[in-house]
Amino acid sequence: MISQPFGTQSSYKRFGREWMLHAQYPEQNVEENFRINVGSSLCKKPYLCSILNIGGMSFGSISKNATLALNGGAKIGGFAQNTGEGGLTAYHNEYGADLIFQFGTGYFGCRGENGDFEDLKFEQICQNEFVKMIEVKISQGAKPGFGAILPAKKNTDEIAKYRGIKAHTEIHSPAYHSSFSTNDELIRFLDKLRQLSKGKPVGIKLCIGRESDFNSMIEAFSYQNKFPDFISIDGGEGGSGAANVDSLHWVGSPLDGALHLANQTLIRYGLRKEIKLFASGKIISSFDIFKVLALGADACYSARGMMFALGCVQSLKCNLNTCPTGITTMKADRVASLVISDKKQKVANYHKNTINGLKELLGASGIKNIKQISKAMIARKVNERETVLLSKLYPFDSDILHKKL
Repeated sequence: MISQPFGTQSSYKRFGREWMLHAQYPEQNVEENFRINVGSSLCKKPYLCSILNIGGMSFGSISKNATLALNGGAKIGGFAQNTGEGGLTAYHNEYGADLIFQFGTGYFGCRGENGDFEDLKFEQICQNEFVKMIEVKISQGAKPGFGAILPAKKNTDEIAKYRGIKAHTEIHSPAYHSSFSTNDELIRFLDKLRQLSKGKPVGIKLCIGRESDFNSMIEAFSYQNKFPDFISIDGGEGGSGAANVDSLHWVGSPLDGALHLANQTLIRYGLRKEIKLFASGKIISSFDIFKVLALGADACYSARGMMFALGCVQSLKCNLNTCPTGITTMKADRVASLVISDKKQKVANYHKNTINGLKELLGASGIKNIKQISKAMIARKVNERETVLLSKLYPFDSDILHKKL
């Protein structure tokens, strides 16, 4: 149990303030291992996954010592590290933690000379015993629909080697995938990844934009009876060290509504049992996890929380290569200040304590496991006189209420 003196510093009078509704008689015997099985009926090698994992942070966006400390912490704590879209590196393999290999529009690590996806390179990555799942990033919450630039000065020989690009040159990641541009093409691409990976769970990550677009995609999955094993929903409030200012502030659906939409759309098309939902977007505390599970997530990622465990002081220099804590810089002297043996244990401790906190919230709610969490257990102050339950703010459409999860 983590304690704090003198009460909360978060005002209960603030509009938007949320809290959990505890039970009169807490549950004494919480029966939950806080793991889920990821793998649909199409998957040959399901993965037993922690409900809290390290969000995608590429080597190059974070330092080698940060990557190593995250890998070591994940190994100690028994949870997974998402590689981010910067390729699979030796630092991701150092301690033998479970990995979720992510790639985006740049296809870093599985990229041909022309910048397109290369089957053989991807297949070789999937042969890595530590790679447990594959995640195709369609869009990111901080910059959905926008491309990205890797400046030449940050494109070192080592980073270029792992990403499969030419060193010391400016690299543009487009806003779109060259491998697919329609739902039918996406389905065929996911089929190929499933075959090349020899049946490992394959998923997609996206920030929801137009509701009709997401609905059409899930409808296509249902109609063809071909679908990913998981979908990661990234909220528009998600962070990045190198986002376009316009996209950062004005593009992308917030996580709460997006999760609710994704959950009820999967139910509507009969795919909720097949597809697991992951959530990401400023998830830090045990209550944050409780809330996203209530809104429909099965598991979640935390990048920000893991960075705090590494020692992030929010100096806001992520994009300047001058991070004082050695997390988001490539400068050797600053990187050396991040002591791996110390920080990997702190990462493991953060995960352990956050999960323990979630267990205590379940007990206080009077429930035994995460499947019993509901939106009716969380209240939000919406104005001076009114408090509303999340179940009222995010109700299910009447036409799917009769369908079972």
